[in-house]
Amino acid sequence: MISPIFADVETLVVDYLRSRLGDFPFEWSDISVRAVSRADRGPDDDPELTVRCEESAGDPLITQRATVRVTAWAEERDDAKEIARLAHAGLIGHPGDADVLSVRQVEGVVVEEEGEHADRRASFSVLVAQRPSRPDQGRSEHE
Repeated sequence: MISPIFADVETLVVDYLRSRLGDFPFEWSDISVRAVSRADRGPDDDPELTVRCEESAGDPLITQRATVRVTAWAEERDDAKEIARLAHAGLIGHPGDADVLSVRQVEGVVVEEEGEHADRRASFSVLVAQRPSRPDQGRSEHE
């Protein structure tokens, strides 16, 4: 049986952000958080956070570093920006755990100014440093 060396970084970030929703203001405390390759959004869709791994590298026996982009979607520019800022603060405050060594900012919160989703999405990027998984550890239901 093949066992992945590292836990899925998108799942780790999604699960962590979901665990922090209780710290968000009431209006955003039940927002959807999911991993996506490409978000398919309609004009009246509910606000949500999407997570996508953009790049990963490292030494499989020591660490893996993954650049992860988190995008907040909302109908109003200020809402998208606030949701992204909350997620950013929550993620940057990750204390580390069995799978995650650290989370560092790569790019701060930026609102999309052009294109189809202008002023409806705000995003940021973080660098997640991961520890190798131990075979005896449990896995998330998403893996």
